Amino acid sequence: LASHLHPRGRLKRAQRCAPAAQFICAKDNMRDYDDAVAFLGEWGPFQRMIFFLLSLSTIPNGFTGVAIVFVGDTPDHKCVIPVGVNISGEWRNVSIPWENVDGERKYSQCRRYKLDEIKRLSDRQLIPGVDVNITDLEQEKCVDGWEYRRDTYKSTIVTEWDMVCDDSWKGPLTSSAYFGGVLFGSFLSGQLSDRFGRKKAFFSTMAIQTLFNFIEVFSPSWELFCVFHFFNGMGQISNYVSAYVLGSEILSKSIRIIYSTLGV
Repeated sequence: LASHLHPRGRLKRAQRCAPAAQFICAKDNMRDYDDAVAFLGEWGPFQRMIFFLLSLSTIPNGFTGVAIVFVGDTPDHKCVIPVGVNISGEWRNVSIPWENVDGERKYSQCRRYKLDEIKRLSDRQLIPGVDVNITDLEQEKCVDGWEYRRDTYKSTIVTEWDMVCDDSWKGPLTSSAYFGGVLFGSFLSGQLSDRFGRKKAFFSTMAIQTLFNFIEVFSPSWELFCVFHFFNGMGQISNYVSAYVLGSEILSKSIRIIYSTLGV
């Protein structure tokens, strides 16, 4: 066993390999490793524990990856007409213009009729659609904010920071921040695992993922949420890769194939 696992033994075998035969030597070294640890058994209590615990550890990674689909969803919305504005109920009901969206008639989500003009017409007691053609009225942006439907989501990052209309680009950028962390973590996790060991990298990245998942909830601004989401993505992929490599190295040959095929 010592002759197979000792670093000098591996170095001597590697030195005897010509550059063109490195692939064959790598297969020989893996075969030597499998032979050296064969006494541990194929599917004993230790292997079962490692298999199932590492498999369980990757489940939160999937949830983290798809969470933004729900956390960043954009519910139906329209401009707010402040309650304190003194206009009649008739004018309040027609203060949002209609639009055709994919063949469906909906309230505009980013425009309203100019509120000062509506108030002036309401004060004159004119009737919308009778005395005034409302489609001819001037429109303006949602300067008082938006009103969101709450029947599906009580709150998302979109409703929290009004990431709609002129700020709708923030939603895709939030996802990009996460996958930027995934990209960075893909390079970082291998370096950390080789330098400090698989287990240390595995547990430290699990802690990073758990921590930033938690503090995302208390983000006071969209900018900080993106920063936390970046580190969340970095911890997610680093934890996944560390678990995958750790299981591939510890488990026996036949179980390793199942473990890798499942993509755990």
